[in-house]
Amino acid sequence: MNRIIFISSYKELSAMAQSVAKELGLTVEFYEGWLDQASKIIENLSGPPIDILMSRGGTAKFLAEKFPIPVIPVNTGPYEILDALNEARQFRKNIAITSYGERYIGLPLMEKVLDISITEVIITDLKTLEQQIASLASGNYCVVGGGPSVAYAQKFGLPNVFLKTNRATLHSAFLEAEKLTSLRREEMRKSRRLEAILNATYDGIIAVDACGAIEIFNKSAEKTLNIRAAAAIGKNIADIVPNSRLDHVLQTGQAEAGELQDTNNTRILTNRVPVKYGAKIVGAVATFMESSKVVQAEHKIRKELTSQSQFKAKATFSDIIGISKILEVKKKIARNFAQSPLSIMLYGASGTGKELFAQSIHNASERAQNPFVAINCGALPPTLLESELFGYEEGAFTGARRKGKHGLFELAHGGTIFLDEIDALPIEVQARLLRVLQEREVLRIGGESIIPINIRVIAASNKSAEDLLQKNIIREDLFYRLNVLWLELPTLAERREDIKHLCEHFLPEENKQQLRPIIDKILPYFEKYTWPGNIRELHNTIQRLSFFVESFVAEEDVKDFLRLVAPNILRAIATSAEDDKSQIRPQIQDLEHELILKAVAEHKTLQEAANHLGIGRSTLTRKLKKIRESQLSDSLPTL
Repeated sequence: MNRIIFISSYKELSAMAQSVAKELGLTVEFYEGWLDQASKIIENLSGPPIDILMSRGGTAKFLAEKFPIPVIPVNTGPYEILDALNEARQFRKNIAITSYGERYIGLPLMEKVLDISITEVIITDLKTLEQQIASLASGNYCVVGGGPSVAYAQKFGLPNVFLKTNRATLHSAFLEAEKLTSLRREEMRKSRRLEAILNATYDGIIAVDACGAIEIFNKSAEKTLNIRAAAAIGKNIADIVPNSRLDHVLQTGQAEAGELQDTNNTRILTNRVPVKYGAKIVGAVATFMESSKVVQAEHKIRKELTSQSQFKAKATFSDIIGISKILEVKKKIARNFAQSPLSIMLYGASGTGKELFAQSIHNASERAQNPFVAINCGALPPTLLESELFGYEEGAFTGARRKGKHGLFELAHGGTIFLDEIDALPIEVQARLLRVLQEREVLRIGGESIIPINIRVIAASNKSAEDLLQKNIIREDLFYRLNVLWLELPTLAERREDIKHLCEHFLPEENKQQLRPIIDKILPYFEKYTWPGNIRELHNTIQRLSFFVESFVAEEDVKDFLRLVAPNILRAIATSAEDDKSQIRPQIQDLEHELILKAVAEHKTLQEAANHLGIGRSTLTRKLKKIRESQLSDSLPTL
């Protein structure tokens, strides 16, 4: 509720004012006194702050000059003046009317209508007023005015008329007070809402006026700069934060964004903007945050961006199935690698579990809670690959997303990026990748801002290190940057004792009991087979066994069932048994070529043929290319 104080100079006015206030439904406190008396009344009041003061004439002017409180003067209207002058002319033709500061309007007309001579006395202070009234004594005047004027007129024996306030004037004054209280209430509500908003934000906010005086200094600014708002507001910004540069913004009218600044032993990231009214600069605002909090916020944002399942490593070392000595050695080495931040190269044929090892290394490292981002470099065209890896800004190229796109290196920040089939990376992209690995920062396509990254890189290839270098498949400088730690993964043929355990692991739950005895009978054939597709081929074979399990009759020959499910295994074993050991590798290769060609001929698409063989489409494509190069066959499908 607003507190309104009305100071009356005479009792009749008090009674009339109380009546008008009651009529309007206003709650007003009434007191009597003028000038110094009124001032002492205000000074001695207790309770809540005063919102509005009301008084008339000189007392209103006196209070307005002394107190920082809105004062509504109860101004005297023309009818009241005319009434007082008409009464005064009963005493004298010469009439002196006193006023504070401003002249009354319409006095010449009133002078003519009433046939009187009016002298207007402008009051500046009480001492001067006494002298002014004294000088009128010799001029045969009647004095018209308020309390002090009438008192001095009586002192010097002059006739006088008290200038009263009528009900209509009071009514207008109280309506103005009511309007002002409503405006102040709304202003206070907005001010408190703005204050709450400013104090709720984590950004420090400082606002200054056109002269640099601080008007706003929110709680975050207090905390960040270790300066109390009470000590800052009203002071010049140069005295509180000497290097704020807000004075420069006031002079130039130019905004400054993303500027680093050291103040009070704290590094902050600051934005500064001018406040304009039309073309005129009326102030400036600085928003800022501790740079350490900006880094934390950036990390949180990146973590949110990578919270989707495709950026999580699911596998651990316990998911790498097998008991063979060679596998245990490789797992032990990989576990040791996990504790290092160095780059890793994984070498292994298709299907040997390179991504499984990469995920396991990530999950065994201190980066386990951060993103694991995997990309197959051979699965995307060069132009698309570059934008996927490094990201791009809006409008970087035709078809680019609005607002641009985060690159995979950005999304992997704090975690691991796995670059599978690194040998498929175009040379021009290799050069850019090398710079990212050296500088640990990314520049988006079409961008201008450098983005720092903290990542661990694991790369993989199904080619040997010697091939990568000798055949110039990969840049030498990039190779040595990636090949700090390296691990060769064994083929399934090199870990045959794991086949039984892998079969058990791959058996589907719904018919596991039915499949186990069949696997026991087929296992000897599996252990003799070389598995060119490695673990992936074995997994696909188990899936086919599961599909055809209803066709198996316990009494029938296992070979017949294998001939139905996996004829390639029988053919490979038969060929292996007939050939000399020295010819095993070429014949296996020939068999592989035969199986590949047969699969391609029997299926409509390369993807279907790859699925049948238990290998990836990109692997099948490469193998077909090699067959074409070695045999120069015109019958091969166009790649």
